[in-house]
Amino acid sequence: MKWIRIPVMAAVAALTLTAGMTDAAGWTSSAPASEPRAAAPMDHTGSQGAEVVIPAGQARTAIAPCPAGREPSGGGGVRSGKGLFLTGSSPRGNAWEVKFSNKSAVERRGSAFVVCTAQSHTRVADTPLTVPAHQQSVSSFLRCPGSQVPAGGGWEATGTDVVGLRFSASTQSYHAVVFNNSNAVQSFNAVALCSTVAHEPRLGNQITVQPGDEGVATANCDPGQVASGGGSFPSGQAFIGASRALPNGTGWQITAENTTGTPQKVTAEAICTSS
Repeated sequence: MKWIRIPVMAAVAALTLTAGMTDAAGWTSSAPASEPRAAAPMDHTGSQGAEVVIPAGQARTAIAPCPAGREPSGGGGVRSGKGLFLTGSSPRGNAWEVKFSNKSAVERRGSAFVVCTAQSHTRVADTPLTVPAHQQSVSSFLRCPGSQVPAGGGWEATGTDVVGLRFSASTQSYHAVVFNNSNAVQSFNAVALCSTVAHEPRLGNQITVQPGDEGVATANCDPGQVASGGGSFPSGQAFIGASRALPNGTGWQITAENTTGTPQKVTAEAICTSS
């Protein structure tokens, strides 16, 4: 595995973050103004990147940048409807990059989501693993260097049909599991952002997603904490369509879609910090 220090790129200062509503703590959301919010207490701000149109049967990439002087601690993506899946979600320079694959019969829209902070992180990437066609991968497992702990993470893949199943953190490790939905061998690797500041994972309540349906699973941080990143912990094959922080920044939510013929269970995970 490689340990890479993420640079802060001043060039992104000119980029405009997505339209949406920003609360006093800097969290951007498309939620209605009447929705109550508690201010995120720590120096982590979330925002949604520019919306990308994904035609039926095609794949596209979306980016959410951090402003100058700040860098990603975690991220994910947001989708407009069923049949659109995350096939990659990882830090890219001073931004968060997601790849979407539209398996529906209609046009969909998707956006990247990033949590930005002034704290510095170490990027850790695993050696790529191969995944046979139409099979689930073995776990791509990372350990943060020294006494560092995961703040967020995701995965990178060679193809546009390597769909996210599980990406989660433990006390000092991070790992990812994907499903290769293509007809050819693909490769993927987990990517983690590690911090010297204390972070801890928090699991939410398990939900059941019925065949053909989608479900939203949520994990909340403890009082006085904010989410720096998050992930998903399924017990079966429920593909990830969206992954983002809650509008107030104090937890994480996952949208999972069940394309199998049997009920599937999913649990969201928030990576929380009070620093």
